[in-house]
Amino acid sequence: MAKKGRKKGGPRYRRISLSLPKRLYYVLNGVAMGDEKKLNRLIKGILEDKLMESTVAELEMYLGRGEEMEEEEEAEEEKRE
Repeated sequence: MAKKGRKKGGPRYRRISLSLPKRLYYVLNGVAMGDEKKLNRLIKGILEDKLMESTVAELEMYLGRGEEMEEEEEAEEEKRE
């Protein structure tokens, strides 16, 4: 008789870190009334809602926008030198 393969263990979700502008962080933290769990749940809900409404093309546009911003920053640095 053949043995069944084992399922991989580990967390169901990946942990990420997110950088927010201070003003946005303070607004969200105020809405969550200073509770870290509520803040994390609020941010997760906002991201899930946005992802549900977005198309792949819109998400790819965000990636393109990030690359354009990096190129602009590099061009500004070259001008300074």
